[in-house]
Amino acid sequence: MCDCLSDYVIVCLNRIGVVMGLDMIQSLSRNQQEYIETIYSLCLEKGHAHSKEIAEKLNIKMPSVTDALNSLSKTKLINYKARHPVTLTPVGLKVAKLLANRHQVLFEFFYDILDLDLDYSEEMACRIEHTIDEKIKGRLKEFNKYLINSKSNIIDKFKEQFNSK
Repeated sequence: MCDCLSDYVIVCLNRIGVVMGLDMIQSLSRNQQEYIETIYSLCLEKGHAHSKEIAEKLNIKMPSVTDALNSLSKTKLINYKARHPVTLTPVGLKVAKLLANRHQVLFEFFYDILDLDLDYSEEMACRIEHTIDEKIKGRLKEFNKYLINSKSNIIDKFKEQFNSK
């Protein structure tokens, strides 16, 4: 197979994976999304997650975590077996990365553009990321870039005007 054809196949497979991830996000509850994000965060730190760590991070009792992990395991987003480390499947990883990207775009808008404090920006990004779709996230990301790269220093003017009130 020529290189250009194999590159095309890889691009197509990546797009299919993203579409599957997007479809999967829409079918998940907010709580399930938070579990995926928590597992992703712990996997980035340690390569895997444990039920106890998930419970501690989400401030949830172990039986509830076990139920949620069993449920997510049935969706094929995580690899879970009692008393074993929890990891994300390839689709679960795509979902987690899409959620993390939504969070980052929102956080940057609140913190860098609107000049809200760090903790509040983080909290609001966490709340809103579960309700916006990819179209809004994409537009907001482009808007952030536009404002940051604007030659007219529009962000500084906004902050100056807002802080003078």
